[in-house]
Amino acid sequence: MFNNIKDATDYIFNTKRFTKRQNLNDMYDALNLMNNPQNDYKIIHIGGTNGKGSVSKTLSKILEYKSQKVGLYVSPFVVKVNERIQINSEYISDEDLLEGINFIYDFNIEFSKTHENLGFFEQMTLIAFRYFSLKKCDIVVLEVGLGGRLDATNVCKPIISAVTNIQKDHTEQLGKTYKKILKEKLGIMKDNIPFITSIKKPELIPIIKEYSIKHNSPLYFVRNVRNIKLSVDGTSFTYKGNKYRTKLIGIHQAYNASLVLEIINVLNEKYYYSITKEDVNKGFNEVMWPGRFEIFDNHIILDGAHNKEGIIALKDTIESFTDKKITICFTAMKDKDSKHMIEALDSIASRIYFTEIDYKRSDNAYALYELSNNPNKYYEKDYHKLFNEVINDKSNEFIVFCGSLYFISRIRSLLTDK
Repeated sequence: MFNNIKDATDYIFNTKRFTKRQNLNDMYDALNLMNNPQNDYKIIHIGGTNGKGSVSKTLSKILEYKSQKVGLYVSPFVVKVNERIQINSEYISDEDLLEGINFIYDFNIEFSKTHENLGFFEQMTLIAFRYFSLKKCDIVVLEVGLGGRLDATNVCKPIISAVTNIQKDHTEQLGKTYKKILKEKLGIMKDNIPFITSIKKPELIPIIKEYSIKHNSPLYFVRNVRNIKLSVDGTSFTYKGNKYRTKLIGIHQAYNASLVLEIINVLNEKYYYSITKEDVNKGFNEVMWPGRFEIFDNHIILDGAHNKEGIIALKDTIESFTDKKITICFTAMKDKDSKHMIEALDSIASRIYFTEIDYKRSDNAYALYELSNNPNKYYEKDYHKLFNEVINDKSNEFIVFCGSLYFISRIRSLLTDK
């Protein structure tokens, strides 16, 4: 039993991050012992490699206008761990999180007598399911943690499932080919439940259709996103002949927002939600998502892009956003495709700095530096020193911090303190 939130979060962060399970039986057993709180509200289940957090946050913001209580479960966090569990855009309080961790701590002691210990993400997911039930949420937007088929969230019975896109990330867990990764992501498709996706790769479409037929799942594709324009105020675009603007900045955010629009269409047509274009525009205009092309002081950009495709999307967005010179500050986790990420960043950086963070998966600053071919490359192991150096540099350049949401979380904290 923990008396304060620091001890409680220290405990849960020190539990095993990934559990290699062959099925979800332990999660089902745990939820049965908890009287299945995940069945006490409607759920929209969101998966995909990139963008699922932006989709989840935007969708939950729009739904706030039509439901009394909208739960949101996302990962990882940028501001604080409470960010993972929200109701109507408010993070779970320290008091409620402490109570939830104390509950799961005691629960896990008994549960582990007959089952394998629950891992970090499984415990957080159980805390969230229970919290949303205790607070009597009407609907919950539930983001997949990793993959889909064996993800701890995949014990839910959603009213809609959606997948943003498929990229090569977490290949050790999900497979090394697009088709293998896709099949893991499609594991969230449920019998007779609408499935929506932004996936565009032609070779993957037949597999999606095959799964849809197998599950008798109505299938919706996001197509015809047009007229994408970026500004400091957000991203404007046209979808199915209608103009929209989301506060989130990035070419990819037009596609994320269009996926949200398709989800809204299904909610209206199948579940009679009566969400208006005005509701949608309010949500688009008010959504805030830390660390996703987030701009500070008009020249500092924080972006959690952490795989090849995410970095390419960031590169395309920067090129569309500004003509100024770009200073890049980058670090990544050891299991990422840093070579190709750095190649993309080299092509736009006037200067590129490499660093590392105090996290066991963090890659070595010098090892990353060695991968770069930029003529103006540097490395500094201490990210605090790097931060102070580039922030106090008076050259008229955009400064971009990217490569890992763990890194962005630390930089954002330094910026807000400053």
